[in-house]
Amino acid sequence: MSEGEVKVLGTWASPFSTRVRIALHLKSVNYEYLEEYSLESKSELLLNSNPIFKRISVLIHAGSA
Repeated sequence: MSEGEVKVLGTWASPFSTRVRIALHLKSVNYEYLEEYSLESKSELLLNSNPIFKRISVLIHAGSA
């Protein structure tokens, strides 16, 4: 991941993910949106990014959540 790269890990049904995406768009921040399709089987990225709560939404900036 390059320095300054932004990723948003979320789901379409999450109002929190939507708010983050709107804010990034308004600020003209380039980001990658990663959809978490199943809340039962969580991805490795989600588990590594939010190890305590294991929930979405997660904002990853420069490799850190």
